[in-house]
Amino acid sequence: MPANQRLQRLQDDLLHTAAELDTLCQALDGHALFLRHSIHKTDARTMDNHVEDLRGSACELRDIAHTITP
Repeated sequence: MPANQRLQRLQDDLLHTAAELDTLCQALDGHALFLRHSIHKTDARTMDNHVEDLRGSACELRDIAHTITP
């Protein structure tokens, strides 16, 4: 496989993974909302922190993907 195709696949994989992390974050946001309205308010704050970390990872993956020139 030529280098430019490998780079394109790498870029596509990074962007796909970032999109998957976004989807996961949406689901976890819903779970955190549920926790906030239950007796597990402390767990909701912890979940929010994890979601923010995942969002940061998704942004980093996008940033890396955008530096790749296939």
